[in-house]
Amino acid sequence: MTYFSSQGTLHPTPPFDFHKSLYFLKLFSQTKTDQVLTDRSLMKAISIDGQPIVFCVKATGKVGKPELEYFLISEQAISEQAKFAVLDRTSFFLSLYDNLESFYRIGASDLNFNPVIQKLYGYHQVKFLTPFENACWTILCQQTPFSVAKDLKQKLMLEFGSFVTVRGAELRAYPEPFQIAYETVSQLSKLLEDDYKAECINYIARAFDRIEEEFLRNAPYEEVSNWLMSLKGVSEWAANFIMLRGLGRMEKAPVVDKRLIASAAKFYGDNIFHGISNVANQYGKWQGYWAHYLRVAA
Repeated sequence: MTYFSSQGTLHPTPPFDFHKSLYFLKLFSQTKTDQVLTDRSLMKAISIDGQPIVFCVKATGKVGKPELEYFLISEQAISEQAKFAVLDRTSFFLSLYDNLESFYRIGASDLNFNPVIQKLYGYHQVKFLTPFENACWTILCQQTPFSVAKDLKQKLMLEFGSFVTVRGAELRAYPEPFQIAYETVSQLSKLLEDDYKAECINYIARAFDRIEEEFLRNAPYEEVSNWLMSLKGVSEWAANFIMLRGLGRMEKAPVVDKRLIASAAKFYGDNIFHGISNVANQYGKWQGYWAHYLRVAA
């Protein structure tokens, strides 16, 4: 088999601690089987216009002066357009260019939160690889045991995703919206053994196939949130989840989320339930990061 490759260096915004990103990925079981991790590197596949490309990133710098070596591998030639798309996706997935200085300045005066910053200093949020994958996950896990939802996700990847075999490991990319959008609901229902989930996944795939991700990343928060909630099966909770974990929209924290409240209570005390909105608001545009840090640290 002939492979095509490309390599170079990425320069994340400091402070950036890739080891903390890898640690999070080891714990984030929703995507645990979708990648190969070592103590210093990550290897994962992504589909770009139907072409599966594996990206591998490895830490070579320091927290205060970070560098990541990248290596792209595909069984087809990697065009400049595809290379740019992979690097953009990788950078967005790992939040490489989030500048956390102002977030840390706010947190420095919060005595309850300061230990969280010390523990996670240099950690940039690791998202779902694509917001579409995140949206599908919110459907697959609805009223469904976690292990079953993971199996359903694997079925979608095996049926519609493409793959590259590297060093004996088959790395399969999550399907792009167009790879699912024009399947019939009956085909999806047979695969997932759930008519409602099949209808939702089909609807979401068609919607994401028509929308520009640039809009989702940068349009006003409420506009994007309302668009997400207009999708079949996407609740307010799911929209908030996608905004934070699929799109990195940190303007709001999901303050009614039970797991966030439980995490916050470990650092602020049980009374945080009554004042969590006030604390979150102190972090302004960083309150999503505040919420994510609490969840990770807890």
